[in-house]
Amino acid sequence: MSVITGHEYQLLKIFSSDFEYHIPAYQRPYAWTTEETNTLFDDLYGFFTSESEDENYFLGSIVLIKEDTDRRADVIDGQQRLTTLTILFSVLADNLTDPKKKASCMKRLQEEGDELAGIASLPRVFLRE
Repeated sequence: MSVITGHEYQLLKIFSSDFEYHIPAYQRPYAWTTEETNTLFDDLYGFFTSESEDENYFLGSIVLIKEDTDRRADVIDGQQRLTTLTILFSVLADNLTDPKKKASCMKRLQEEGDELAGIASLPRVFLRE
């Protein structure tokens, strides 16, 4: 029997090694325009510049099919936001000059891999299978 559960995660947890996102082929292609991305970015920027540290920002729901013991997560809903946040992290990483901050940001985007174990570096979000 399958169990449906809900969890609240911090943004850094969403982009941690606990999740390996896969966008199933039946999902619509990325379709956000400048209007939707600007709304998300403006909301995020407004929150981080005006709210106290005790407040939380509700990003919206991301619906996944994921076993508790597996990192793989099929994205059922929230693909547009997840993809847009991936793009944001990529742009931030590309523009950071501090090597430690840049590495930290890149860690959210790409699995480090392990050459000795034969595990290649992989992106966190896999689009289309």
